[in-house]
Amino acid sequence: TSKRSTNSTHSSTSKTTKDCSICVETYDLNQFEKITNNCIHSNDICKSCVSRHIETQLNTKGDVEGILCPFGNDCGFLIEYDDVQRIAGGDLFERFDSLSLKQTLSNMPDFRWCKNAGCGSGQIHSGSDKEPIMTCKACGEKSCYTHDIPWHDNLTCEQYNDAKQGEDMATQDLLNRETKKCPKCGKIIFFFRYYFTEFTLCFFLHYRCLADFDQIRRHGNHFHERTCQLYG
Repeated sequence: TSKRSTNSTHSSTSKTTKDCSICVETYDLNQFEKITNNCIHSNDICKSCVSRHIETQLNTKGDVEGILCPFGNDCGFLIEYDDVQRIAGGDLFERFDSLSLKQTLSNMPDFRWCKNAGCGSGQIHSGSDKEPIMTCKACGEKSCYTHDIPWHDNLTCEQYNDAKQGEDMATQDLLNRETKKCPKCGKIIFFFRYYFTEFTLCFFLHYRCLADFDQIRRHGNHFHERTCQLYG
């Protein structure tokens, strides 16, 4: 009787728990959900591992529209907005939601982000190329709608194009003479001579928020400045 009772208890327990195929931890069945509406495979990955998968994709790619189900090529379906809200929730979903909004805005042809690195705002500019001066409604910074840069004072867009062409040629000539690509990492190396000793400097900053690009590359987009539209 005791043996039958033990077997019955074990059978009942096994029906209410499952082992995650990634972390191999045992969880209640309510921790396993269908990842996307299109998935047809068994639900063998726990919600915690799915959340970590989403977070890793956000940190390394920052692309909210390209996150595949963690089953990879065996599934191939994209994790959608509602899936992240249902499975992840909390702070991770807020990050995903914020990046989704930024990505949607960036894809709008008349939308421009403010060029003030400390602002983080943006707006739709109805004047287009005919009225290229765009003034940020949040901080007042002026930028050029046509070139998507801080406003080029004392120069029309046509004059800026002419000046830029000359600068580009001079810059390229300088790069050809004074730099080389690192044979290992491919980064641009600047050479300095001091007391007949040659030094190299391999240093990159993100062009908008001036965050250390090496940290971004290693650890993800949350190393951008918080005001940067790529932070997430």
